[in-house]
Amino acid sequence: MNEPEIRSLDGKTFTLSIGGEPRTYAADKEGKRQAILDGLAALETVAVGDEVYLPAGNVLQLVASVLYPDGIETEEQYQLVCRTTEKACAFAGWGEEVQLGPPHVPFARRGAYRRREPVVDEAVVLAALNEAGISSSAPEQRVNVAIVCNQMAWATYNRPLGDLSEPQQERLRLQADAVAEAAGWRVTTEEGSRQSTTYYARPLAPNLHGARQALAALLADYGGYPVRADTVQAHAERGAYGRSFYGDDLDPALVGLVRQLLAEHGYEAEPDEREYRPRPASVPEDAAVRLQETLAALEPVQTEFGPGLLRDVVLETARAALDLPQLGDWQAEQLLAGGPLGEALSRLGYRREATWCQPYHFRPPLEEEAGSRKARQVLLREIRITRDTERRLSLASGLPVYTPAVVLDPDSDDVVYLQMVGPKQAVRANWAALAVGRVQWIGRQRVELDGMKHHALVQTALPCGWLDAVLIHKQASLQAMNPEEPFYLLDGGDGRIPPLFYPMLNRCLAIPLLETWGDYLWARGREEQLITLLSDGAGQGYAAWRVLPAPEMWQQVVQEGLASQTIPF
Repeated sequence: MNEPEIRSLDGKTFTLSIGGEPRTYAADKEGKRQAILDGLAALETVAVGDEVYLPAGNVLQLVASVLYPDGIETEEQYQLVCRTTEKACAFAGWGEEVQLGPPHVPFARRGAYRRREPVVDEAVVLAALNEAGISSSAPEQRVNVAIVCNQMAWATYNRPLGDLSEPQQERLRLQADAVAEAAGWRVTTEEGSRQSTTYYARPLAPNLHGARQALAALLADYGGYPVRADTVQAHAERGAYGRSFYGDDLDPALVGLVRQLLAEHGYEAEPDEREYRPRPASVPEDAAVRLQETLAALEPVQTEFGPGLLRDVVLETARAALDLPQLGDWQAEQLLAGGPLGEALSRLGYRREATWCQPYHFRPPLEEEAGSRKARQVLLREIRITRDTERRLSLASGLPVYTPAVVLDPDSDDVVYLQMVGPKQAVRANWAALAVGRVQWIGRQRVELDGMKHHALVQTALPCGWLDAVLIHKQASLQAMNPEEPFYLLDGGDGRIPPLFYPMLNRCLAIPLLETWGDYLWARGREEQLITLLSDGAGQGYAAWRVLPAPEMWQQVVQEGLASQTIPF
């Protein structure tokens, strides 16, 4: 055979002279594949008895001419020609190379030949591929290569694959690879605990319309609340393929669809801590002022737990004040927890967390709807002062005194503030019983004082002859406090910041503080757990806060406020 004549026409096509007849092919992978197969079919063969052989050198020259018409220049190119030759010969039904010489062929034609082998019908391979199942780990069809080749072995040799020689098995594999690749399948290998398994795999085409419907229904059901990222992926896959998969990768088309649906429903495009969250509500710059004015105008409801604001009324008021008609429940919760709405409620003395109240908890009780007992969420006052003018204390047997105010520290079994009013003998007896260091009980609270070294006693004689004695912890007194220790603030329940907060904090810290920063420092101190509610005042007379000096943390709070221009210097 003469060397094939390869001639490029325009860079997009080329001609191959086969048997003197020029044929034109596309200059792409499929065009070159077809040119090689046509060239193989036209090569001169040699008959030896009942066997037919093809000169191996002619095949190699044909493939080299198609792939590299200007000649092979590197080892890599030569190896590619050899691999392509093996695949083409296996597909066309030519076996491995064997040496032939006289008497089978003339001496001048001795050399390497390929023997004609049975060719598997492509329909056998395609039928085996069509029986592929769906993978559990990815949206693709998958079939074991050994299954396909075994069906080819039975169709070609009427024997199982394991009974064939290794060269025969390899030829079947090469033929199967060629047919599978042309049909859009790829070869993939999966490593197992004992051995690897090779598959033919083809991705499933996603049903984008079905995926859109499934995602829209999911996000609508969540109603603006965070949704787990794996839940979103599972619903997208069920809508697209009828089932979900164990793998983490989504088809690029589905990735774009998920982003689009998330945006349409008001969610962030990227997950945070493995969940998609709604975009924060966009509030105006003067949100704090608007909310402070509108919330202050609301009339509190009365409950057996104290006064409060109905949560749904607060949220509806906030929506109107901030021009947020699309404010979702989760966004509202974020505004309550850490946004301007929660800050405004805190300044007015209300809690950010709602309490469920049944109709009978309200004063007067709410009228129940027919056939239902509808509970309501109430944002209660943070400070709930109880003042029982008849409440008495009797630490000295038989000598009770009145206690207009009692504030205890449940963490240290200590007294923050205690007022006793009564006959002088009774007041002094109760004070002595408390100060001797024995364990006493005030209500359900255990109290044990270490003498009077942490307290100050202020006594006032009343016109009626009684004695008014106040026992106050030194850390609740601006004059007596130790700046390096946590201090207490007494709260009368008026909803404002305790008046001693700024002067006591200013005394504790070396950094300069301005009195106008009070609101900011109070809000940020509470967020950072530097200020904690010790007693809500439900005991008697006062509520109390504990404040940590923590210079470095307070300095960070001040620096953040200055950097964000929340507070001026």
